[in-house]
Amino acid sequence: MAESKGQEALQKVTSCKSQDKIWALLFTAILMSFYFAYLLLRIDPELIYQSQEPVFLFDPHFFNEFFSYPGGLNELISGFFSQFFYYSPTGALLLVFVFASVTWNTKLLIRSISSNRPILYLHWVPSVLLLALHSNYRFPLVLTLGFLWTLLTVNVYIRLAASKAILRLPLFLILQAMLYYVTAGQAFVFSLIVILYEVLYCRKIVLLPLYILYAALLPYIGASTIFIVRIHDAYAMHLTSHNSYQLTWLSWVLYALLPLVIVLVTFERRYVRIGQENTNSFWGKFLCYRSISTRLFQGVIFLFLVAVMALYSYDKKEKAFLLIDHYARSGEWDRVLDMAQKGLPISNIVQCQVNRALYHTGQLCDEMFSVAQLFGSDGLFMHESLRGHYALQHSDLFFDLALINESEHWAYEAIAAKGDTAWNLQRLVLVYLLEEERDIAAKYLRMLQKTIWHKAWAAEHQKYLSDSNDFWANPRSQYIRKTMPVSDFLVSPTEPELCLEELLNNTKNKMAFEYFMAYCLLEGQIGRFMKHLHRLNYFDYPGIPRHFEETMLIYNQLTGGKGISLPGKDISEETIRKFNDFNSIRAKHKNSKEAAYGELKKYRDTYWFYGLYHHKPKE
Repeated sequence: MAESKGQEALQKVTSCKSQDKIWALLFTAILMSFYFAYLLLRIDPELIYQSQEPVFLFDPHFFNEFFSYPGGLNELISGFFSQFFYYSPTGALLLVFVFASVTWNTKLLIRSISSNRPILYLHWVPSVLLLALHSNYRFPLVLTLGFLWTLLTVNVYIRLAASKAILRLPLFLILQAMLYYVTAGQAFVFSLIVILYEVLYCRKIVLLPLYILYAALLPYIGASTIFIVRIHDAYAMHLTSHNSYQLTWLSWVLYALLPLVIVLVTFERRYVRIGQENTNSFWGKFLCYRSISTRLFQGVIFLFLVAVMALYSYDKKEKAFLLIDHYARSGEWDRVLDMAQKGLPISNIVQCQVNRALYHTGQLCDEMFSVAQLFGSDGLFMHESLRGHYALQHSDLFFDLALINESEHWAYEAIAAKGDTAWNLQRLVLVYLLEEERDIAAKYLRMLQKTIWHKAWAAEHQKYLSDSNDFWANPRSQYIRKTMPVSDFLVSPTEPELCLEELLNNTKNKMAFEYFMAYCLLEGQIGRFMKHLHRLNYFDYPGIPRHFEETMLIYNQLTGGKGISLPGKDISEETIRKFNDFNSIRAKHKNSKEAAYGELKKYRDTYWFYGLYHHKPKE
């Protein structure tokens, strides 16, 4: 009787193992496919590259910098792999591979201290947290790779320490030192896991004081003798932050998960024994002999949690912000405006990019107020507090305005903020080609030739060093050369918009004219606007732009009909009709803008509506 029960249990175990393999492969395929689709279609890794602008050059001098401080080697490796975000499919594949590696190593950790299969897909949980973390476009890959190296080192320690107990201490000392050099502060996670493993699984506490003391002193000794880093950074670097990124609660949950796994698996062993003794008990069905329905139920619950986490972590506004910035950088102005029509994240940077798009599509003076101008003149030149972080975007605007020296200045500010990114280097190449400083342009072209994705761009512009005629044959180069300032002047670092009036001295700079006139409108400086209205005739406008007509009507009303006329150009009858209707609605409501708002909303794309409801005079 006992023998038949034993055979029955053995057959049940064998059947469960076979079913587990099939189910594990199926579940892995489903989850990995979901991860890839979510990252590719929802997150779009290209925008991760857009946000972070990772730097990597195939250059020995570039490599050497990373060997001089703890965590540098991991930064170098992550800098290389982050280049794969430049294209969304390769970026999504990279993250899926990293998630799979973390999952596999978590499973190895669990199986090293438990012969049972992980309950509730416990080994997949880190990948779910990583999916949520990488939904944040600022989350750096270096922290994920550091977590992976920590897992690998834990598995090496457990495998070797279990076979040779006498080598535990030297093994820990070596692995802790190596991991600290590679990952910096993340090595403390390794220390904590090893200590818990020794206490809960091996039940040995003799070496614990030495482990704790060594882990605590290693960063201090390194900072004091070998590495040129601050003591605080020696402990916190890559553990609590990376550059400007500060860890969120979700990162701390990820760090805490591995020690928690050690605790859970240790206590789970007790219930595994109960389940093995009684296959029909709850623990037997739940832990040891899970039926297809049990596994299916657990899988569905887990996939539901994955979906919830994905929905929770997805930031639609941040994606819209980065998409607009991406389209602006690549000159896809119509796509910028398409996104503006769908609704914009409230952002000074977005407002600047949309106004640039309106200019480049020839709509700034006719449709500027079709988009809510919530930032006044800061919607043309971004607010001073943002220029340092978005220095390259600020440089872009000056480049468009043909103010090349100021574009160069802000390109160097961008390098100070984000390093020698490919886009920063490209800007400097174009600046120095325009300034005919070929030796300096050649320097930055050589750096671009050492990148992964921008070698072709560098090769294309290399030919301009030997033959500048080809460069000046480019229509954009011709336009910038034609519209550059005719005399030198200083640009105020706090009020760059003041340069626009100086740029008007070049009567060919259409963007300077439109931006200056738009600035006057946004600041409510109608008199100043009218003073320069005659410059409209310097350019090829077929008629008076709509917002100019609207402003001229206001000026005529304020001056009792003593407005300025433009020879050969008249205000359209349609604009006059709308202005009269606007005034009659205000009169009907006794000039109460609150009472008239409902009827006046139909004119929210006019300068009149902006002046009445959105304009806020600066103090």
